[in-house]
Amino acid sequence: MDGVLLDTEKIYLQCWQQSAAEFGFQMTRDVALAVRSCCQKYAEPFLKSIFGDTFSYLQVRDRRRQLVAAHIAQHGITQKPGLVSLLTYCHNHNICTAVATATSKQLALERLKLAGIQQMFSEIIGGDEVHYGKPDPDIYCFAAKTMGIPPECCIAVEDSPNGIFSAFAAGCKPVMVPDLTPPEMAIRPILLGVAETLSDVIPYIESMR
Repeated sequence: MDGVLLDTEKIYLQCWQQSAAEFGFQMTRDVALAVRSCCQKYAEPFLKSIFGDTFSYLQVRDRRRQLVAAHIAQHGITQKPGLVSLLTYCHNHNICTAVATATSKQLALERLKLAGIQQMFSEIIGGDEVHYGKPDPDIYCFAAKTMGIPPECCIAVEDSPNGIFSAFAAGCKPVMVPDLTPPEMAIRPILLGVAETLSDVIPYIESMR
């Protein structure tokens, strides 16, 4: 959802850094980017390896959530380019679409509704519906199961390495639409492809039909 459907990752980046600073930690852009879509299981030890055991992950994360919510309440949410074209194509060709997001389901529903696209998805799967979040494969396995489609028949559209690894481990075909960073060398071999915008994902769908 974030960084793929909604132009919100830059907000998360800014708010991670602001929240950390409020607690006395200087979080660089690269560190904040490293925990995109990353569940607590991996994000907390990673951040403590950088900032030490005094880094209170839950407090910093919860404050970041407050800052993000305040920003969205004030400024709203912007869709990513090509979103409507892609979803319209899928609808016209009877292709199931699901959101598989690290965000909790209720919050995801609220933000998708705010963006005016909630009704355009067959299923919406939140990070709180699975035991292990991204980069583990659980959320993509659950999304595919919920739609009744084998993972290997699903294209997963992602913007971050953690999401790409999650999708690939589940057996999906990952297509990256870069947001804040280009595709890293480590993930290029497991990508079905790279698309400049969401509408550019359509040829990859057609190649699997």
